[in-house]
Amino acid sequence: MKHYSILRLITSSVILVTAMAFSCQDHNIPDPVTNCNRVDGTPRAFNCEFEYVKAEFYDIFQGSGDTTYYATATPANPDITLKEGERGRWILSYVSMFYFIPLKVKVTVKRIAPAPSGSTYLLRQDLLVTSQGTEFPTTKDFLLPADEDLTPVNINVPVGGTYTYHTTYNFVGNAGYSGNDIDYGLKSDYYYLIQNVETSKSLRQAPYNYTLYRDMAEAKLKFRTTIIPGVCMFCKQDS
Repeated sequence: MKHYSILRLITSSVILVTAMAFSCQDHNIPDPVTNCNRVDGTPRAFNCEFEYVKAEFYDIFQGSGDTTYYATATPANPDITLKEGERGRWILSYVSMFYFIPLKVKVTVKRIAPAPSGSTYLLRQDLLVTSQGTEFPTTKDFLLPADEDLTPVNINVPVGGTYTYHTTYNFVGNAGYSGNDIDYGLKSDYYYLIQNVETSKSLRQAPYNYTLYRDMAEAKLKFRTTIIPGVCMFCKQDS
């Protein structure tokens, strides 16, 4: 639990994002109704305002300041592969094999429907979905942060315009071994979500009674992650 308490403070500090809005136009704009289904495949009660374009995972190396892009997730290509720079880079304790993986991400979304007057938005992340369909935080807290615990942002772009923000996606858990390689066991579906604050409030209430953040979201990006283990310098010996 000590690890989790420390990480809760760390992840609270990295949720803050910096963002840039671009007014470029894209005339290939999806129908906000057909592009906006709930998890069960039925249409959402309200039109969705956005779609995700891409999420680019990268790192900035200390000293040189060089930026290296690892992988890009898109709605059409959600599978990403991350190469571990050195063996056990993200392992915090070899006793418990506890890991913390903070990945820098550049996220781009596109507006596909007009914004209701006075709209503000929540950029939700660090969310995984179990095989049973349960939404759970990647940071191992027992509950996902409530909407009121997130900081709203303004996204002032026209229909067809794009909005880009930089953030950090966090993976936390306990690794194992696959032969001599470390296995981080990232087998869940992970998500980025955008929520309209007022729309989410409405969808929680009757007659809608939505409970899943993915159903309340104006857009969602699902991705799956595979880590290629780093070079084995001091491998675990077979008994």
